[in-house]
Amino acid sequence: MDNRKNEFIGDLKAGHHIESVFAVSKKAVKQKKNNEEYCLLTLQDKQGEIQSVMWTEAFMAAPSFGEGDLVAVRGMVTDYRGSNQLTIDKLDKIKKSKDIDYADYIKSTQKDIGQMWAELKSKVEEVKNPYLRKLLDLFFQDKQFEQDFCHGTAAVQYHHAYLGGLLEHTLYVCRGCALIAETYPNINRDLLIAGALLHDVGKIKEYEVGLIIKFTDQGKLLGHIAIGYSWVLEKINLIQGFPPDLKDRILHIILSHHGYKEYGSPKRPKILEALVVHHVDYMDAEIAAFNELLSDQNQDGDWSPFLKNLDRSVLLRKLDESSCNPSLDPDSNNGTSQEGLF
Repeated sequence: MDNRKNEFIGDLKAGHHIESVFAVSKKAVKQKKNNEEYCLLTLQDKQGEIQSVMWTEAFMAAPSFGEGDLVAVRGMVTDYRGSNQLTIDKLDKIKKSKDIDYADYIKSTQKDIGQMWAELKSKVEEVKNPYLRKLLDLFFQDKQFEQDFCHGTAAVQYHHAYLGGLLEHTLYVCRGCALIAETYPNINRDLLIAGALLHDVGKIKEYEVGLIIKFTDQGKLLGHIAIGYSWVLEKINLIQGFPPDLKDRILHIILSHHGYKEYGSPKRPKILEALVVHHVDYMDAEIAAFNELLSDQNQDGDWSPFLKNLDRSVLLRKLDESSCNPSLDPDSNNGTSQEGLF
């Protein structure tokens, strides 16, 4: 088979024969009722993922491969429960080589990382409280932190689960918090923005971003909330005279930003700024999950399948703008009495 990258996930349609290279992000070996083994795979490239299946004969003929490997595959794209699925006829593992452009296989943000980082740094510069500004500078002036943060992910699969996703998510949370601070003047804007900037820093150490995204040992054992709390506390302890009440409040935002203990937060939000960070964080994650579905070219039909991460199906069909008659004056009752409208 051809070992070149000929087609991307976004190009695939039902009925399409393909022969191209992808990264294996998930692999699960299953058994039929007759005990024959087959394999369920998730293949990915920089444009997304496609669920795939290798039936017994093709799977048994395939060389040994695992998650994180590059594989050349040949097969047919079919429709399965409203989504595209690739049935693989042949699979070969690709040897690592300096000639391979691995960027083709790593899911990445579609936004400009340099522009997003510059905007995030401008949010840091808006913080006037000298202690919070010093704390933020200890992170955001560090070149290694900049590299790790810009290439970090916000999740393994739920939202912003790609290279640059952590930067994108944090920027959007900061934007949302800044807008809310303009509406509610009793909010401490500096504390709110600092909390938005720092709430997910632990994800740098929670996840490892390569051909696939996976948890680090530290991520599995501690999680990003505990990691972020200890990391921010470490930096606070370097700042002489940092006010104890301010320290408790910024740390509380990190500890409570998931909102509920069952979602991983040791504490529920108990200050206004923590409440806002929690809700904006949750909202951006949900919007990102919806948008990924709505932009997925592999989806067919009006509704998505039932999604465990969202606990619902999602309407994919766009609003029919033609049904909105532009000639109708919304201020006119067209001869209908006002009483008849209620």
